Amino acid sequence: MSSSPLARRVSQRLLSLLCLLPWLASPLALAEPVPLFANPVYDRNFPDPFVLPAAGGYWAYATNGNGHQVQLAYSCDLVRWEARPDALPTLPAWAASGHTWAPEVLPVAGRYLMYYTARDRATQRQCVGVAEADAPQGPFRDDRDGPLVCQPDEGGSIDASAVRAADGSLYLYWKNDGNAVGQPTWLYGQRLGADGKTRVGRPQRLLRNDTAWEGRLIEAPTVFAADGRYYLLYSANDYAGSRYAVGYAVADQPLGPYTKAAGQPILASEGEVSGPGHQSVAVDAEGRHWLFYHAWTQGLEGDPRGRRSLRVDPLRFDGARLQRVHTSLAPQPAPAVPSDSNCPASAPPAWVTSSPSDVGAP
Repeated sequence: MSSSPLARRVSQRLLSLLCLLPWLASPLALAEPVPLFANPVYDRNFPDPFVLPAAGGYWAYATNGNGHQVQLAYSCDLVRWEARPDALPTLPAWAASGHTWAPEVLPVAGRYLMYYTARDRATQRQCVGVAEADAPQGPFRDDRDGPLVCQPDEGGSIDASAVRAADGSLYLYWKNDGNAVGQPTWLYGQRLGADGKTRVGRPQRLLRNDTAWEGRLIEAPTVFAADGRYYLLYSANDYAGSRYAVGYAVADQPLGPYTKAAGQPILASEGEVSGPGHQSVAVDAEGRHWLFYHAWTQGLEGDPRGRRSLRVDPLRFDGARLQRVHTSLAPQPAPAVPSDSNCPASAPPAWVTSSPSDVGAP
């Protein structure tokens, strides 16, 4: 009889610990204990995660679930996460409840702006709104009369992501929801005004689904800068299946032109980790990049029992290229914590994963 996924995971972690014991007993290990962690770092339904460093710690936002419009969790070290109250408890009049997806937050002029997807009552399509708060945990409010971005003729607009470029200018990226109406899907980019709440100029099409692994859609743009280049990460294919995966493109300017890299995707299903995607990037205290993403349990894709839990693995560079990211379950060294972190001094140098306590709506 085959063992259960839980039994296999426990066995794998025990084996990994046995392999680590000789190193842990060495003089170097005794002198400099290395904190470890294991995925998933937040073992509950937490789809479309975005991680923001702020106020001496880290805040993670996710698609509606657990009775919240925008799920929120807090960590002092990027691996131990605690649930917090709804970050967007009240929706604006233009938005219908229950379809609040993919929130991301950007600090602008001493405040925090949340770019999120919601159902526009007027068009009955998903559109992008912007809400404000005085603190990263909210509560955020959207007092606008309508969405910031809405493309009903192209199926709607979802998965907004904002970034501050090297010169301080702001840009917004999103996807037209073409697959909802049988149209192609594009990743768009557009400059934002200094307030982060107005769009400047015209939106530009940056990428579309045009390779086999991407299937019928491309989505979830994430842009970050490194060594003078702009990296556009994206997810593609069916989010509820094992073919969902992550690729990337590179450009010299925030709005491109972007060139897709060879050897795609760089993050895909492996073993019990299925359909990883809708990524975000965080940098630890030593300047190392970490890729956060959600993933299903193999065989339970699209099933609440295989909830899209929060996971993180190192994002490494090979020159200007990004290396393949391998999904992990075994213990590995944790991200470096800033010296001014509010983590308790007694925090153990070991992995911590939350116990599942709920299953939120996808």
